[in-house]
Amino acid sequence: MGTKNDGVSGDASADVIVVGAGPGGICTAIQLRQAGIEHVLVLERSAGIGGTWFNNRYPGLACDVSTDLYSFSFFLDHEWVRPFATRAEIVEYLEAAVDRFGVRDTIRPDTEVVSARWDEEAGLWRVLDTRGHRWTARVLVGAVGMFNEFVPPAIPGLDTFAGPVTHTAEWPDGDLAFLAGRRVSVIGTAASATQVVPTIAPHTGHLTVFQRTSNWVFPKDHGLYSEEQRRSRREDRSVVEAGRAKAARELDDLFVDLNNEAKTAEQAAFALANLEAVRDPATREALRPTAQLGAQRPLLSSEFYEAFNRADVTLVTSPIAEITATGVRTADGEEHPADHIVLATGYLAHKFLSVVDVVGRDGAALREQWADGAYAYLGMTVENFPNLFMLYGPNTNGGSIIDKLETQTRYIVGKTAYLLKNGVRTLEVRPEAVTEYNEQLQADIGAVRAWQVEGSRYYRAPSGRVVTQCPYTVVEYDRMTREDDLAAYSVTHAEPS
Repeated sequence: MGTKNDGVSGDASADVIVVGAGPGGICTAIQLRQAGIEHVLVLERSAGIGGTWFNNRYPGLACDVSTDLYSFSFFLDHEWVRPFATRAEIVEYLEAAVDRFGVRDTIRPDTEVVSARWDEEAGLWRVLDTRGHRWTARVLVGAVGMFNEFVPPAIPGLDTFAGPVTHTAEWPDGDLAFLAGRRVSVIGTAASATQVVPTIAPHTGHLTVFQRTSNWVFPKDHGLYSEEQRRSRREDRSVVEAGRAKAARELDDLFVDLNNEAKTAEQAAFALANLEAVRDPATREALRPTAQLGAQRPLLSSEFYEAFNRADVTLVTSPIAEITATGVRTADGEEHPADHIVLATGYLAHKFLSVVDVVGRDGAALREQWADGAYAYLGMTVENFPNLFMLYGPNTNGGSIIDKLETQTRYIVGKTAYLLKNGVRTLEVRPEAVTEYNEQLQADIGAVRAWQVEGSRYYRAPSGRVVTQCPYTVVEYDRMTREDDLAAYSVTHAEPS
C-alpha cells in the first residue's frame, strides 16, 4: 500500500503526496513506484481519475494533440481507434495505465484538498481535505494543472435568465435529447466552443453563437483508423513510432517560430484555407481571425466552420450588453431569444497550484507570493516552499502536454529520490536561482512579438504578466531539466537519530 501511519492524531502519512489524478499525477505515481518509492498517495477531488478529462463531459470533447503523441512513452501499445482521441478514450487509456503499472492503490478519489501547510518543526507537509481528513508527507507534488477553475463570465443579468445556464465544465451526463427544439445560445468561440457547436447544432431547434474574438482554427482529422491501420499499428511498433515522429513535427509546425514571418504566413494560409468552408461571405468574414497568429491559443477543427453553413445556426458578433429573462441582448439593441444558454468561456488558466491554500516556510502564502502572477524555477518549484514541486506549472505550456509531464516527472522523481535516500530533510530552491531563471524566461517571452499584443490575454495573469507560455521547445526544455542543478537548492540534512 502507499500509506503508513505517522502516529500523529491518526493522520495518514506518505513519503510523497500528489494532488491530482490527471495524466500528470498518474505519470508521477508510476515513475515514483518505478524508482522504488513506495509510500505514495494521490489525492483526487473527483470520483474518478483523468483530471480535466474525467471532469469535462461536454459534447464533442476530444484531444487536439495526436493520440500518438498524447501517449506516455512507456505505454505505446494501447489500441487507439482514431488519430485524435475523444474524452472517453483518453479516460480509458489512463485507467489502463493505472492498472498496468500497478498504482491504483495509491489513488484516493473523492478527496478534495483545501490546504497544505509546511510544518517546519516536523519537516512535513500537512494536508487537509474537505471532509476534515488530515494527511502528511515529506514531499508535496501539485498536479492540478491549468484547467481546474472555470471562468464565470461577468455578464449583467446572467442570474435573471429564466432557463437553464450550463457552463461546458459542468455539462451533465446523458444524450442531447434535452436540446431538441430548443433555442440555444452559445457564448464563446474558443476551444470548447469549436467542439460543442458542431456537435449540438443538429440537436437544437436553433443555435445562436456569440463571438467576442475570432480565432485561428486549423483543420483536424476527425475520422477513425481503418481496420487495416489498427492491425498494422498493433502488429508493428515502428508504425506507432513513425506516427509519434510525424505528430511531433506537425505540432512543431503549428507552434512555429512566431517571429519568423515566412513560417507564420504559411501557417496562417493553412488556417484561412480551413475558413473557406464557410459559404456565406459575411459570416466567413466575421469569423476571419484578426489577432496576430500566436497571440491566442491555436484551435483545431474541421467541423466548426461547417456548422455555420446550417440554416439553423446564426453567428452574432455585436457585443453582449446583458442577459434578460428570455434571451441575450446585444449592444446593437437586438434581443436574441433563448431557451438555454451554454457558457463556453473557458478556465482561469493562470492560477495553477494556488487554487489550493498552500502555506510554506514562515507563513508564506502561495497566493500572496503570486499576487503579480505565478512564477517558478523551471515551472516546477518556488522559494519559501521546501519539498514542494508542481507539474505543468507557470510558463510550461507548449507542445504536447504528455511530453512535458514526462520531462517534469523525471525531474521531480529525481529530486524526490535524492531527498528520501540521502537523509535530506529539506530541499528548497534558492531565491536567486528563481530570480535568475525567471528574468531570462521573461526576456525570452518578451522577444516573442505575438505574446505582447492585446489579444494574448489568455496567456496572462490579471497583472498582465505572461504566466502560461513556455518560450522553449520541448527538446530545449527537456535539456534544461537534465542539467545538474543541485547548486540551485538549499539542502538541509536530518539529524542522526
